Amino acid sequence: MAALACLKIFVGDDLRFADSDSMAALVAKVAGAYLETTWLWPRRHGLVAPFSFVLTDPRAVTLDPRELQALARALQHKLFGDTGEGEIALLTFEGDQSDVMRFAGTPTAALQALLDGEDDGEFAGRICRITPDGVVAIAPPGGPIVGEPPMEALEAEPVAVAPARVAYRGVFHAPRQVFVGNFAVWREAGAASSFGFDLPTATVNDPASDIPVLNGAKEMLTRFKAGTMFLPISFSTVIQSSARAGLLTHLEALPRVQRGRLAAAVYDTPRAPSFSALSQVKRSLEPFFSRIGLRVSDPAFQIDDLPPGVAESITLHLPVASEAVRLAAMARFMRDAASYRRKRVWQGVADLGTRRELNAALELGVPFLTGPAITELLEAPTDVVSCPALHLPLHDWSQEAEGAVGDLVA
Repeated sequence: MAALACLKIFVGDDLRFADSDSMAALVAKVAGAYLETTWLWPRRHGLVAPFSFVLTDPRAVTLDPRELQALARALQHKLFGDTGEGEIALLTFEGDQSDVMRFAGTPTAALQALLDGEDDGEFAGRICRITPDGVVAIAPPGGPIVGEPPMEALEAEPVAVAPARVAYRGVFHAPRQVFVGNFAVWREAGAASSFGFDLPTATVNDPASDIPVLNGAKEMLTRFKAGTMFLPISFSTVIQSSARAGLLTHLEALPRVQRGRLAAAVYDTPRAPSFSALSQVKRSLEPFFSRIGLRVSDPAFQIDDLPPGVAESITLHLPVASEAVRLAAMARFMRDAASYRRKRVWQGVADLGTRRELNAALELGVPFLTGPAITELLEAPTDVVSCPALHLPLHDWSQEAEGAVGDLVA
């Protein structure tokens, strides 16, 4: 069984920064950068609440907290300098999945006793306190601090490279609070494997990956019988005859019996595509997909000029920019909601990256949502399943335990 732990980060000996949004963002950035370069595949990590990460390692029975001393030192240097006054302390808790998630959502003040080395027995598992100077086992008191296998043994193993593969983002229908399908994406070999609230950077589609995605998702369609599978296809590929011819063979290989579950997500659609280009999109893709959606980067897409019957949905892909710019783009997109309703075209927003962006999308009434704030990059598609928005994001390891994320701090 894979080792699973929650890492809580405490800043300041009096916890004076515990409720600071700016400090939480800085800690997430520093800790995330450290884990990105050290907690390598097949390990996984992710930020699941302010100052809280979840760590997994399928090779280990228990994690080795000594590895995290380097993170404590990095945070100490970044926040206080080499001689500055201030204290960094980490707590790791290893237990079953529900307790790990409950620990992640426990308020900082409630964990003060553990930080002071006092275990009240509330959490049944292994707890270690980590500072730049050492590691102490709190529960069980005086217990072992070495992992199984120890970090020296794991460091001696060759570094595994994550294979190139198809991954999936769940598509969430906000009004009903249910996952209705999955958007397939391509992950290059060696790509980092993290989950949870990623920094707001877009998953950029590349026409060169469209065919590998089509081929990889084809096998998943036979294993997962429910939900819509959204497959990315470049707008330019469809309207260029030579590129379209190269795509045709792979479209024909898609299982015809699954056509009712297949949706084309035509990305890089311009703000005002011509009637002839849209007609070509519909004519080329309709034989293979039950529905066609357009993905745009311009929130002022000219919905009033869209011919009837071409697309069932328009999805805004948020820009790689500051959160303020992304929120403004989403608000501009939803300003035309009445026009979309008149056209009977659904709206969606892709690449939601933070809880604030998710909350804004819910307040604006965006019907369909995807992105790191909705699900991690899943190794397998999510089922059609209900999930309260407060429990998002969905993770591979949380699909098996309904309600495990319910105790997280929003």
